[in-house]
Amino acid sequence: MAQVGWFRVLGVTGIGSIFTLMLAAQGGSLEAIEQKLNAEFKPTTITADRSDVVSPGDRVVIQKPGLTMYAVASPMPPLYTYKNGKIGRGLTGLGKDMQISMKTPGGTAADYPHRPFAPGERCWVTQVQVQKDGVIFQLYSDVYEEVRYYADLKIAFPDKKEVPQADTVLQLIAEALTVAPPENHVEKSAAAIPVTPVIKPPQKAQEPKVSGRYNFDEGDAQLEFLSSERCNMIGPGANQSPGRYRVNGNVLTMDCTVTGRPSNLKIQGDNLVAENGHVWIRLENALLPDVPKIAIGQSKNEVIAALGKPMRVTKAGAKDVLYYKDIRVTLTNGKVSGVE
Repeated sequence: MAQVGWFRVLGVTGIGSIFTLMLAAQGGSLEAIEQKLNAEFKPTTITADRSDVVSPGDRVVIQKPGLTMYAVASPMPPLYTYKNGKIGRGLTGLGKDMQISMKTPGGTAADYPHRPFAPGERCWVTQVQVQKDGVIFQLYSDVYEEVRYYADLKIAFPDKKEVPQADTVLQLIAEALTVAPPENHVEKSAAAIPVTPVIKPPQKAQEPKVSGRYNFDEGDAQLEFLSSERCNMIGPGANQSPGRYRVNGNVLTMDCTVTGRPSNLKIQGDNLVAENGHVWIRLENALLPDVPKIAIGQSKNEVIAALGKPMRVTKAGAKDVLYYKDIRVTLTNGKVSGVE
């Protein structure tokens, strides 16, 4: 009989007592964690173009909601993080989407097909990376309507400054991912699981109920509202992601290209509160200049036609900045990405 790891046999509910007994024997080192993971997770080998499985390994069962994978046509997988019992994105995940957009000529991360994966669904593990603050699993899906999807899921350590014991890490991983029984290593039919479409908000004009610029309460990201329906997210390194928004009562639905899907924010006074509890805090006196002739996505020629020849032009990589007397227009890859 082939040897089966105790983690695979006992599953989630039966490992608590074993963890308790073994904590003293395991050291809190990255080497010990890597050794444990190599014993518990056999990676799946896929083709260089990520189109198919070459050598099947282990499949895992997703235990928590909140994971959305991108089509393997994306140059990089999206990044999600499991922490405090939830799968989410945070600024690191948004930054990964910015990198994907930068590697997509003439497009963004939102242009690739997305598919949410619910608890109970299975996927392959193609790579496991042990880092000083967590473990990253690269997940790879079955075929759904002729498309495969992938994503990175990072299991974050409780304390970034302390490496936990190996068995504690396995217990933490089991909260988000568990190894599927060998007899279930069969690809599911795409027809068995409906694909949830990405909802696009209606793009119609409306009376603005938010304005100006907002700071994110955890990090250096900013959110600015350019008009009654256009917004712009500014991330680390001044990377910008234009999008649209709409307001219904005290709920603002935003669809920035960096997220690839709508996000709901609750309007509370001068602040915007996200579903995960984070707050966008409005900056005082941060109203943008009224430039109705300039819109996100316009070309350089359109800007010059509307405002005339700029006083000064600077260039840095894919970005051009046009300086006028009272405003500054930033273009990325020849298109307007910000107005200040």
